Amino acid sequence: MLASSWLVGLLCYVLLIALGDLSSRATAILNDVAWSIASTLAAISSYRAARAVDGRERYAWLLFFAAATAWAIGQLIWNAYEIVLDVPVPFPSYSDLGYLAFGPLMIAGLLVLRNTQPERPLRWLRVANLSLILCSFAAVLVIVFTRPFLAPRHTLPVTLIVVSENATVAIAFVLALYLLWSYRWGHRLTPITLLMLSLGTQMVSGVLYTRELIIAAYGATSFFNIGWIIAFALHQWAAEIRRDPHVATGERRPTADPQEWVELLVPSFLLTCIAMTAFALAREISAGMIQIGSLALIAFAVILGVRESWLYAQGRRLRGQLDRQAAALKKSRERFDTLEQRRGELERMIELTARAGGVGLWEWDVRTNAVRFSPEWKRQLGYGEHEMADSFEEWNKRLHPEDRARVTAALDEYLKDPVGEYVSEQRLQHRDGSYRWILAQGGMLHDDAGRMSRMLGSHVDITTFKELEQSLRDSETRYRELVDDLELRVAERTQQLTEAYRESQNFAYAVAHDLKAPLRAIDGFNALLQESARDRLTDNELRLIDRARQGSIRMAALIEGLLNYSRLEHREQCVAAIDCAEIVDDVLRTMADSLRQADANVDVALCDVPVMADREGLAIVLRNLLENALKFSRDGVTPRIRIESAIENGAYLLRISDNGIGFDSEYREKIFEIFQRLHASGYEGTGIGLALVRKAVQRMHGRVWADSVPGEGSTFFVSLEPATGTPPSSSDSH
Repeated sequence: MLASSWLVGLLCYVLLIALGDLSSRATAILNDVAWSIASTLAAISSYRAARAVDGRERYAWLLFFAAATAWAIGQLIWNAYEIVLDVPVPFPSYSDLGYLAFGPLMIAGLLVLRNTQPERPLRWLRVANLSLILCSFAAVLVIVFTRPFLAPRHTLPVTLIVVSENATVAIAFVLALYLLWSYRWGHRLTPITLLMLSLGTQMVSGVLYTRELIIAAYGATSFFNIGWIIAFALHQWAAEIRRDPHVATGERRPTADPQEWVELLVPSFLLTCIAMTAFALAREISAGMIQIGSLALIAFAVILGVRESWLYAQGRRLRGQLDRQAAALKKSRERFDTLEQRRGELERMIELTARAGGVGLWEWDVRTNAVRFSPEWKRQLGYGEHEMADSFEEWNKRLHPEDRARVTAALDEYLKDPVGEYVSEQRLQHRDGSYRWILAQGGMLHDDAGRMSRMLGSHVDITTFKELEQSLRDSETRYRELVDDLELRVAERTQQLTEAYRESQNFAYAVAHDLKAPLRAIDGFNALLQESARDRLTDNELRLIDRARQGSIRMAALIEGLLNYSRLEHREQCVAAIDCAEIVDDVLRTMADSLRQADANVDVALCDVPVMADREGLAIVLRNLLENALKFSRDGVTPRIRIESAIENGAYLLRISDNGIGFDSEYREKIFEIFQRLHASGYEGTGIGLALVRKAVQRMHGRVWADSVPGEGSTFFVSLEPATGTPPSSSDSH
């Protein structure tokens, strides 16, 4: 589209100039407007290209934008003189600053653009390329400028300014041609080629303009005026293609790398430029010019000959490498044929092994959807090798309807990320109409580019295992039903036992509670009888009444112990971190009278670590153990009791030691059973105290035990959890 628009515009420009109906001023105005539009469009497209790329290439296109902008500004200054003010443009003027800046900016942009290519060593071939360009350029300059400089029509400053303006453009063209010839540009070859042609066109126009200006023959209708328009058109075209390679052509083709034809055509192009210049200016060529030009051409020929000789040698070397590679390829082909033969043998061995092991094989080309099933694969479904087609549809139509969605989804999921092994259990229809359970396993193969290529896998009939699995599942179901029924019966029995235990506890509590009232009546009536009839009763009768009263008192104590045991079982626990010293002080304070009557000495040495316990439960333990120590003290010996604690093996260990009568160590478990008394004769008691101690400690998740030596006293140990969070060690022993 862009090329078509410029072609139409150039055609209109040529027709207007060629018709000759325009005046000299109108022609000059047309040229000025056309050059302004062309340079402005080139600047805009260069800026758009800079926005579309990144890195150093962006800086290069920004420099190309600056070059086109400088030229456009210079042209606008020129237009202001010639069109607006309608006065001859002074020479030099400010417009020449823009023209002068164009060439250096383009050179800078090309040098920056060169740095976007990978660094390569400066081989002599690139030097030869540059030498050919310079030789041809020198020959053209000798032909074009020898005669004009011999008879100039303008002063030297004017000539130098014009030559400087166009010399920088010429240098930029030479640089662009050298870069195009000596580097591989890949997908950027088209833009750099168009830039080179743009600079070449501008250089030709500038050289012709300089020549005619020196000989005072330049006019607004000079045919090379169109050159600047074409130059900026090519500049804009290059920028638009770099911004988007498909904008200018409207097509989307893969970019080729035609670097080879650049290598071939550039020497011919240079010789053509020399020949065309010599032909156009043949009447001005003198003997001296021929001599100078011949030197340039001789140098060109020598460099070209050496260059082509080196290329020929390189071609021979590459040809030798190609022959060696062809021989290696032949050997590789022979090895491949051998490997192919071995592969065929291996496939037959695999087929035999798979058939012996009941394993079918399959291969699926995911790109063409072609499938191959082994004879064993088909045999497992009841078909001969040639009775089933090798196609994806044959497998798909035999899938069980209930398995189709699951298997298809699993296959699609594997194809999205084919890592690891594909495994699927599926039911396929047998030839007899039944469905067989099949275990399909496979893996994906990739080509050299990493794309999915083929899936290879195995096919095993697991119907027998599935039937066994179902049988086991049915057995498990029956077993679970039996277990559930047994659990239900156990739960019912447990509920019955719990209710029976609760009823027995309530019964014991009620009986013990109801017995206290008659006992109080018996004791009260005996006391009244003893007081009122004391004078009329004999000593033996009074002794009998006293024994009756003592029996009722012991019975009341036993009933009270039973009530305490029952309450302890049913009371709510409140285990928390408490200070054992506070509990010991409270118990000693409540037992102060009993301790004073017994003249007992109590030593307390407790650690300052809190203990996890129930406050009332721990008080019951301490009270009963202290009462036990007082009760079983030795006659004539002052009772000594020591209460101490320590952290041992991660547990809070409380010790209550006494110097009483002690007991045989074989009874150290029996003493904690209810109603068990080792010293029934001469010592009061109900046999419930130590049972209360063990029950209270157990409810606090602790342990209690005792050590004793007859006649030397006893030590009771209570192990509880410390409040530091360290659980008691199971290794505690006694």
